Amino acid sequence: MARSGDPVRRLLAIYTGGTIGMRSREGVLVPGSNLLPTLRKLPMFNDEEYSREHQLPADTLALPLTNQNQRILYTILEYDPLFDSSDMTINEWIRIAKDIERNYEQYFGFVIIHGTDTMAFASSMLSFILGNLQKTVILTGAQVPIHTLWNDGRENLLGGLLMAGHYVIPEVCLFFQNQLYRGNRVTKVDSQRFAAFCSPNLPPLATVGADITVNRELILKASMNKQLVVHSSMERNVGVLRLYPGITAAMVKAFLQPPMKGVVMETFGTGNGPTNPGLLWELKKATESGMVIVNCTHCLQGSVTSEYATGMALSGIGIISGSDMTSEAALAKLSYVLGREDLSLEDKKKLLTKNLRGEMTPLPKDVQVSLRDSKFVQVIANLLYLNCSQDLDAVRDSLTPTLACAAARIGDMEALEVIIELGGNLSESDFDGRTPLHMAARGGHVGAVQCLLRNGAKVNSWDGDRSSPLLMAIKGRHKDVIRLLRDAGAHLSPQELQGAGTELCRLAASGDRDGLIAWQQAGVDLFQTGYDGQTPLQVAEAAGNHELVSLLRAQGMEARSDIL
Repeated sequence: MARSGDPVRRLLAIYTGGTIGMRSREGVLVPGSNLLPTLRKLPMFNDEEYSREHQLPADTLALPLTNQNQRILYTILEYDPLFDSSDMTINEWIRIAKDIERNYEQYFGFVIIHGTDTMAFASSMLSFILGNLQKTVILTGAQVPIHTLWNDGRENLLGGLLMAGHYVIPEVCLFFQNQLYRGNRVTKVDSQRFAAFCSPNLPPLATVGADITVNRELILKASMNKQLVVHSSMERNVGVLRLYPGITAAMVKAFLQPPMKGVVMETFGTGNGPTNPGLLWELKKATESGMVIVNCTHCLQGSVTSEYATGMALSGIGIISGSDMTSEAALAKLSYVLGREDLSLEDKKKLLTKNLRGEMTPLPKDVQVSLRDSKFVQVIANLLYLNCSQDLDAVRDSLTPTLACAAARIGDMEALEVIIELGGNLSESDFDGRTPLHMAARGGHVGAVQCLLRNGAKVNSWDGDRSSPLLMAIKGRHKDVIRLLRDAGAHLSPQELQGAGTELCRLAASGDRDGLIAWQQAGVDLFQTGYDGQTPLQVAEAAGNHELVSLLRAQGMEARSDIL
């Protein structure tokens, strides 16, 4: 079994098909087999000298030695025939899971090369099919075939291999465009741009740039049970029903007929639907007959609540709130839970409301939890602040930064005000060197940032990674927060500015307009060069990104006019 301290880490890369290996045939892209010979020719994917010296098997390649002196070997398991992702079903995803199970003890981690069209469904399904996961599983693919001169396949595949080879992240993840996402939190949002996926209600688990930033507090803990379980009894008779204005009761009734057993119902806004009595009656009849219906918003961001009367109407007829799950995750969860033959129908409904694989925010967003409401923290606060002794002073000074950082991370204004009232120092850092201002800036919480600045928080402070609150805001593309920090005198340190040119060129290459604007708003010159001497403008021109070229040229003209 692979250990985290091994100097050589072995990965299994399962190539199922998808755009990354496709080739053009009579003007049409078709699945392309024999991915390994293509990768063997690319130095970034194959250290030929190492492979020859160590006589690696024909199906195994070695990445060049990493900056951490880590050697990553990966074996390609190529499916025959390959699949277009539009043809993937639960059966194929169970096949992938069983291949992982068969090879689980031999490899440090797993990379699944999959088509992008259904990758969000695949990553969600696999997160529930694979139980007791203790190793990293990463799905990746491409918008443009790897054989094409300008493509995203090389960067995505290499990033997936490096993340799986360097880190133990016991989840099913998706790596795309330098972002590592939780697999059951993503959805595909663009059919052509390289930034094809987003995670609307959860930040990335990791971001790859000049450095790799891992949000360790987001990563799920490994299961205590070391035995991997493949849940192959997934329920196939589940579907998605999208409500729209004017949908009739007859249409809903037709959709809810047997053999359908579970439905993800996409509703308006915060979970609202028509109050048409006939439609509500059909939904009520379905739930009373054993149909399980999960209510998810068809908005990209946000959660289902019960604030509106129309939302209350739906919740009153036995429909289960999907909280902030994506439709892909809700469908996968429904398939998994309904496939559990060991549970009663009521137990299945209860299980659907629980956070099982990190697919939903555990507490509904309409329940506000703050330090003022927490009896436990009230007791701690009274003990720490209303009693006086040297020992309590020491305990208070050590706990306050952690409490303040926790409140700032979720933008809990009420909690911050409690700490301020009790005399807490909002410029103190926690054990990672982060201040509450770091956490508020990272989360883009404008109100919390304003509160902290008003109460004397140091705008220029650096955490254990030598990152400032301003850099946190830049990485999060939080423009309002960047503006507040700059107005308060925030600036990037010389160390933070090192390699900025290379990062800007990377953003330009990926067409990340918001990222470039964030750096520019922070006072960074967008015309500095990267490691290869090119400017972001030159990189954008080479990529043929006309929108970005226009933006950068306009910024250059503004900069020259300011000088004149």
